[in-house]
Amino acid sequence: MPSPSDPVAFTLFGVSVRWYAIFILSGIAAAVWLVGWLAGRRGMDREFPLDVAPWVVFAGIGGARLYYLLLRWDYYLAHPEQALNLRLGGLTIHGALAAGSLTLLWLCRRRGQRFLAWADLTVPALALAQAIGRWGNWANQEAFGTPTALPWGVAIDPSRRPPGFAAAERFHPTFLYESLFNLLNAVFLSWLVLRQPRSRFLREGDVLWLYLVLYGLARLAIERLRTDSLYIGPVPAATVISVGLIALGLTLFLVRHVGRGGVPDRVPAAERATD
Repeated sequence: MPSPSDPVAFTLFGVSVRWYAIFILSGIAAAVWLVGWLAGRRGMDREFPLDVAPWVVFAGIGGARLYYLLLRWDYYLAHPEQALNLRLGGLTIHGALAAGSLTLLWLCRRRGQRFLAWADLTVPALALAQAIGRWGNWANQEAFGTPTALPWGVAIDPSRRPPGFAAAERFHPTFLYESLFNLLNAVFLSWLVLRQPRSRFLREGDVLWLYLVLYGLARLAIERLRTDSLYIGPVPAATVISVGLIALGLTLFLVRHVGRGGVPDRVPAAERATD
């Protein structure tokens, strides 16, 4: 797998437009489309995703950047002028997930919408956005793994190789592994969303809980190959957060299914009729 020859896609009016930005924005656009499509298939308000998307997206980007800054606070204390420079990367999915979820919760409360219903529709779209956005890491030659002799290993320029791996030429494309997983996850979760109204087992929120568990497990496995992980103390930050996501998803799934006398909320009958 070759490395990109230039992270800059084109220059417009003297401004360099990078592949990283193109992939991130393409992922966001695809996610907004998918939420609207799923809402239409479920008989839900298709205008609501368009109304809240700008708020959720901007909050997600802000949370993704803030979390990254906190994990690399020593560097950005010395280089504060780089804190808002997103063109070279520096966005974390965990920060985006936290900030975006809180913003969606607030907007659902203001608009009288069911948060868990919309969260279920949003996580397949989030997985699709991740699948597309991960290719921005390929463009920036980042988020790759340990050296490999496998034929799909990605070539990394000498200047981008981590310390101790200067002699290695090809590395595990961990961004590709995560992209493929997220694409499959988006398809699977979308299928669950469409099946949810007719299911006797699935409850509102189940797709969200399942996303937390599945992505947490996938990220745990992929993180073991990464060479550029951000750390919380001696442990990779993604490992800590992934364990938390798995525990949270499993706990809330059990609470929703066995709590309150074993009768958790189901999809409203009216919505089941329109699917």
